[in-house]
Amino acid sequence: MLYLALNLTFTLIAFVVLNVFVRRMPWKILSITLAAMLIATAIFDNVIIGLKIVDYDQSKLSGAFLGLAPIEDFAYTVVSVLAVATIWNKLTGTKR
Repeated sequence: MLYLALNLTFTLIAFVVLNVFVRRMPWKILSITLAAMLIATAIFDNVIIGLKIVDYDQSKLSGAFLGLAPIEDFAYTVVSVLAVATIWNKLTGTKR
């Protein structure tokens, strides 16, 4: 299975499951956080790939890259931001 198919499946499942728990997400703040984290991911992923700290099975990549980083790498950032925001919102949110 391609990394992209695996990541899209996992991201979709995570998005649906997490939104079952929190109906009202602060989407504006979440979007800004996600943008900042995606930029940081792009920078640091390119560094660690450029230094040959990590490597990927080229036959399982989609072929889309942002610099040296395969586009599939960014799914982990998206899911992490959604998960942390959901958990944070659930633990600190007000009851309505």
